[in-house]
Amino acid sequence: MKSIYDQHMVDVQKPDHRRVIGGQPLPQSGIDHYQGFVREAANEIDTVFPRLPNPTLVMYIFPHLSGSERTPVPGYVTTFPFYEKVEYALPGEVPGESSATANHSTLDQ
Repeated sequence: MKSIYDQHMVDVQKPDHRRVIGGQPLPQSGIDHYQGFVREAANEIDTVFPRLPNPTLVMYIFPHLSGSERTPVPGYVTTFPFYEKVEYALPGEVPGESSATANHSTLDQ
């Protein structure tokens, strides 16, 4: 254990010890050196907790009379989500689901 510690202290005292991580040299310019260390909010939620489907239901309201005045109301169509709130799957709960294959246009309705 002492030899490992001593070797680490020798490596840390080298002037370029922060330019190498895991034996791989870091790029000297640009943001490429952050690759693998920075979390990307754009895809992190989708890949870790995929959204579960929430189908949109379509309901036809027949013509009817409303209230004590019995006012006529024409027939109309309305839509609403099947579930009250958005639900997310636990990591690994939805097999084969990835952010690249998820169809978010149907999930957001």
